[in-house]
Amino acid sequence: MALNKSTLSEQIYQILRSDILHQRIPLGEKLTLKNLQAQFEVSSTPIREALTRLTEDGLVRYYSNIGVNVIELSKQDLTELYQFMGDLDRLAILYSGNSPEHEQICKILEDNISHTLELEEKAQQAPLSKEETEKWINYSDHFHLIFYDYCANSRLTLAAEKLRSQLTIFSNLYETQAEPQHNIGQMHKQIFEAYKNGEITKAGDLMKQHLEDSLQYALSCL
Repeated sequence: MALNKSTLSEQIYQILRSDILHQRIPLGEKLTLKNLQAQFEVSSTPIREALTRLTEDGLVRYYSNIGVNVIELSKQDLTELYQFMGDLDRLAILYSGNSPEHEQICKILEDNISHTLELEEKAQQAPLSKEETEKWINYSDHFHLIFYDYCANSRLTLAAEKLRSQLTIFSNLYETQAEPQHNIGQMHKQIFEAYKNGEITKAGDLMKQHLEDSLQYALSCL
């Protein structure tokens, strides 16, 4: 696989990250420099740089005298991950509730929900295509990120970014299914309605509950 030499590390990172998030490279898989060099037809330097970034994302781990492996997550790991992300997402809602751009935030949220409901209605007529499913997942993920965009707290945003990649591995699995899509869409709508009405604490509590519900879908994917 020949790549543009000017952006080797970035391209390799993006390819490997996507493959892990969509489980084309499964949890626990060992990644060797030799195999990756053969796959991408490059020296070890850009491979090492890409693996370093994936380690920072929490998607791979380096084990002394063993090498690099894609992470593995136990039931306890998932429980802690979803509980903590629920706390972070709730804080993002509470912090963004102080933003003077409340109307703009609500408009962005409303547009987001409109897109997901449109795709859900289409799915009732016929199964969504792969591209449509990916769009739905992107809209669903972006719903959460909107609150971080306006929370005015870079440390909160950074903490969430560090963990969100691990959560995405599992949401990419269960969010392709009709029942989770419907339930997630309905919960997003409830969160939005509370937020729009100025019930910021209620919206935050609903978000926390939403992540607890999503945990059950994630656990079913183990």
